Amino acid sequence: MSAPNLRGRSIRTLAWLGDAEFEREVRLRLSRRGDYPTDRLDKLRARIVNAEAQAELLAGLLDAGSLREDELNVVGRARNTSVRGSGRGGRDVRAYRAATALEALIAWWLTGDEAERFTQLIVPAIEAQIEALL
Repeated sequence: MSAPNLRGRSIRTLAWLGDAEFEREVRLRLSRRGDYPTDRLDKLRARIVNAEAQAELLAGLLDAGSLREDELNVVGRARNTSVRGSGRGGRDVRAYRAATALEALIAWWLTGDEAERFTQLIVPAIEAQIEALL
């Protein structure tokens, strides 16, 4: 996804890209665990790819002090973005904003040639969530 010019896109666009990348990574890692029926894979995926789970993941990164100042700036901008249509499924607005922040951060890394940050910080969390579910 190496396209540095995308890094300057709006936070919403970054979150949209990051959402797809996060879900893709979860799907790949679930698939590698076994050849499960797709309905089971979908249920497992849905327990990881949702606003509340993503908000917890971001909270863990923040609590651990894992993010640099530039990354914290992206998170802050994304959290402050208006959340039109965030009432889907009765989601908590705070969780939705935090999930949006995580997704924007993921895209910011991947569009800025910092995929190693994604691999270092997000992949182990995804693996831990999958391990807990299986």
